[in-house]
Amino acid sequence: MTKLTKHPRVPEPSAEALLNVAQEYHLAATTLVSLGHAVDSPLYFLYAHASELALKAYLRSHNLLSPHTHNLNSLIQKCRQLGLPTPNNLTNVIELLQSENSVQGFRYFALASTIKPEISYLREVVDWLMATVVNELREKPGEDHRKAIVLKLTVGKPLQK
Repeated sequence: MTKLTKHPRVPEPSAEALLNVAQEYHLAATTLVSLGHAVDSPLYFLYAHASELALKAYLRSHNLLSPHTHNLNSLIQKCRQLGLPTPNNLTNVIELLQSENSVQGFRYFALASTIKPEISYLREVVDWLMATVVNELREKPGEDHRKAIVLKLTVGKPLQK
């Protein structure tokens, strides 16, 4: 029997690191939105993941550990308790996204009935969330505001000799 090796616990990312990745997903979604229904599931996934990471960045900016959850309702509730403005549109969109997110429907085909926000409504709300979290982090970057170097190497196809 093969013994599973436990990976060492990696340090918790900073709020800024989480926000940087959220901005990448947000930019990818914004870039693909013009393709509409041709990329429906990936587009929803990108907006949902950008939202999740932005909410986790907000929590980190308040020196909380990033929860190991993908539950958007849980994340928005924790952020609301810390003072993140949560207008009705944001609450509605998060709840609608969670319907599909809870069955991994944006990543895989899920044989389940769900409901999701219309894409232009989703885009408007996620744009607002991203701008709000960026402004919040500018004002309060958190105690974990540190510089770090992390190498992420990309390897190309080997050359034929």
